[in-house]
Amino acid sequence: MNPEDVTLVLLTHLHTDHVGWNTVWQDDRWVPLFPNARYLCSAKELSRVKNSERYRALWLDSLLPVIEAGQLETVDVATRPRVGGRIDFIPTPGHSPDHAALVLAAGDDYACFSGDLLHSPLQFAHPQWNSAFCGDPRQAEVSRREMMAWGASHHAQWFTGHFAGPSCGWLEKDKQGDYRWREAGKQAADKGNSDE
Repeated sequence: MNPEDVTLVLLTHLHTDHVGWNTVWQDDRWVPLFPNARYLCSAKELSRVKNSERYRALWLDSLLPVIEAGQLETVDVATRPRVGGRIDFIPTPGHSPDHAALVLAAGDDYACFSGDLLHSPLQFAHPQWNSAFCGDPRQAEVSRREMMAWGASHHAQWFTGHFAGPSCGWLEKDKQGDYRWREAGKQAADKGNSDE
């Protein structure tokens, strides 16, 4: 696959580590890395970044070139917009004011691309724990608990952005109501070794 083959880029939020590869330096200027893609992000996040001196460099190198190329579109995350008929933006504020998780649905199968909703698998057992980068820790915990409940009830496969180890797996809820993380490869191996 080449950058020209990518047609859609969905941004969970607009922190540097999540938008830094929107663009590439080419011919003495920043240009969209994916020249044929639509980039979608929260309208509120874009407004916040655009008007902030703190995010000035990010705006200039990772967002403005995409806007100038006519490739950036905004969404109202609160309305849970659906993209491509199968991907929903789900509001998960806290890490950033209009952070979104992305949920891909295929029949009864779901995948949750959680952005920065979680930074460690320990947060499944301790959802009250936050990273130092969460702008509103209390709201981040609320969002985390809501998505965890949804993820466990739908047996959604999770794709996280910052786990030190494997970042793909499932969330399970035990009889006591506690959550635990099951790495994708480990779950398959455990099922293969079961005596059932």
